[in-house]
Amino acid sequence: MKKKKKKKLESQILKLIKKSSSKIIFKELGDKLNLNTKKDLKILRKKLHVLKERGKLETKQNSYFSTKDSEINTKLGFLEIVRSGTGFVITPKNEKDIKISRKNLMNALHNDLVVAQVINKNGKETGKIIEIRKRDKKNYPATIDKKNKIILKSGGRTVECKLKNNYELSKIKGKRFTVEIEKWDPKDLKPTIKINEVLGDIGEINAEIKNIIIDNKIVNIFPKKVLKELKSIKEKKENKEKREDYTKPLTFTIDPDNAKDFDDALSFKILDNNVFEIGVHIADVSSYVKPDTELDKEARKRGTSVYLANKVIPMLPEKLSNEICSLEPKKKKRAFSIIFTIDKKGNVKKERAARTIIYSDFRLTYSDVQNIIENDKEGKKKYKEIETAIINLNKISKKIRKKREERGAIFFNKKELGFKFKGDKIEGTFLKESKESHKLVEEFMLLTNIEVAEKLKKKAIFRVHDKPDAKKVENLFSVAESFGHIKLNKKNSIGKQINKLLSKVKEKKESNIINLLALRSMSKAEYSTKNIGHHGLSLTHYLHFTSPIRRYPDIICHRLLSSILNKKENKLDKEEMDKISSRSTQKEKDATKAERQTVKLMQTVFMKDKLGKRFIGIISGVTERGIYVEMEKNFCEGFVEISRLQNDYFYYDIDNHRLVGELTKKTYQLGDSLKVIVERVDLIKREIILDISN
Repeated sequence: MKKKKKKKLESQILKLIKKSSSKIIFKELGDKLNLNTKKDLKILRKKLHVLKERGKLETKQNSYFSTKDSEINTKLGFLEIVRSGTGFVITPKNEKDIKISRKNLMNALHNDLVVAQVINKNGKETGKIIEIRKRDKKNYPATIDKKNKIILKSGGRTVECKLKNNYELSKIKGKRFTVEIEKWDPKDLKPTIKINEVLGDIGEINAEIKNIIIDNKIVNIFPKKVLKELKSIKEKKENKEKREDYTKPLTFTIDPDNAKDFDDALSFKILDNNVFEIGVHIADVSSYVKPDTELDKEARKRGTSVYLANKVIPMLPEKLSNEICSLEPKKKKRAFSIIFTIDKKGNVKKERAARTIIYSDFRLTYSDVQNIIENDKEGKKKYKEIETAIINLNKISKKIRKKREERGAIFFNKKELGFKFKGDKIEGTFLKESKESHKLVEEFMLLTNIEVAEKLKKKAIFRVHDKPDAKKVENLFSVAESFGHIKLNKKNSIGKQINKLLSKVKEKKESNIINLLALRSMSKAEYSTKNIGHHGLSLTHYLHFTSPIRRYPDIICHRLLSSILNKKENKLDKEEMDKISSRSTQKEKDATKAERQTVKLMQTVFMKDKLGKRFIGIISGVTERGIYVEMEKNFCEGFVEISRLQNDYFYYDIDNHRLVGELTKKTYQLGDSLKVIVERVDLIKREIILDISN
């Protein structure tokens, strides 16, 4: 069927169904449209599905009938409600987002699958929700506000609720709890709800973490059928299948101090003075987690491990992640290995993939490796046997990194906030810093992912990253210019210019802000079977292979590579891989959101006993509502409401990321130093409210 005919088909279908006094069956529809071949009927099925998804027709028992909305322009998509309360319908085909005002949200909530009517007024497209196809979740976190009202928050939307029965509010006042929507008429502003579970006191860390987990649909407990299946899985130490014995070369893991799951190891062997054999060994999860098993289904459902400030929610049960699959020291373990022959300049001479048996000689931490790199005497003495390996690996990793930089890959310097715990109590904060030891491991993991991507480039779940938003890049360099840094040259490589900028601001006060703006200018990386390349890494092919314990797409890539090595066809079709890609991307977003919420939570809990205290901070964000300030001493971020900026009326200069006083012309700009006082800590909203200190 030609393209032009396909376009006409939609209107022909709707005309026929509309003319039909009752329902019309699929065969009759095909006959009337003269679509008789298998190919044409397949196209008809797809087109009918599209029309149904758009809300233009309904189906029942292989019959189709017209809807009232068949003649209006409707689109199906997921509703995203931002902080202001405005909604945007995101369509599956990545068409232009449909903006939905608060009054047109109907009773839709964040992430619901909705049908939106598109309204064209004065050349501008907006929309209104006309149908909710599927609720995002059943269980919603809720609280009681100061006016004794039950408040449900979903994305940027806040909804007042009414109880189904005479539940005693005193039992849930000051508590975090979950509710289920029992009834919500579109004409009613308030849904009728029932209390499902009381989680604990507001501000109590365990209760707050439970709240975040529920809010982001993160599965915390493994089902009984998964645990039952797990009992039958035992560590395979024998080498009955064809596996390369790679237990002799010097091998070690490098991980954080508190790591329990060791999913990668490095091996090192000198071939001659200028050439080395470097093995990157990845836990062979796919040899234990087989397709369509209960373990596999659960891992697919979860998509990723979730790393909260004080808790890890694993993708796989700990028996697998921390024991059976983990590359523990002094034990023979199954691995999927990429073995490189590399010269001292970082040039890969040859590489090969193999399923191996390895033996990790040492369990190293990043601190151990950093001590060796920095020529620390105690560190070198403790690990004398591997000093040569670490020094050479570090030199080679720097060469590889330099090549990536020359290629146009982008390197960010933004530091992340971490917390020191004593039990459930937060004792302090610190900034997580990426040192040479971290970069060493990172470079060899990237190199491995790149090599596997080249092997699987015909069929894989790729890690893709689109080009950055041009306006956001311009804005980044505009802000940088206001700090006295380089201007944007559109003729030159964007990646190289961003790297140059980030390198120049590395030790300056505006470093974190510039890095944040640079990150925001980037598109979000995601999983896809359609390979568009990875802009941030400046690569045509890239995927994830090195963390199968904590990422499901990595397991799929292991299976695909195994099929190639065994010269067998992988049964996974593109449609199935598309579903996995889409779900994994969404679960990654959920995990990231949960992680950010946890950081906000820990900040407010840490700051709740610091009311009235003064701090020096740097303006880290500017909005029309006020300014965000990052405190230098503890790196926590608070908010100064615009109403607290006295003696003038301040307006938001969006282009220059600043607030400007109309009379005094006083400015509050990104990167400015500021004295603040902690005015209030809102544990419900997870906000630190600051005031300007004189």
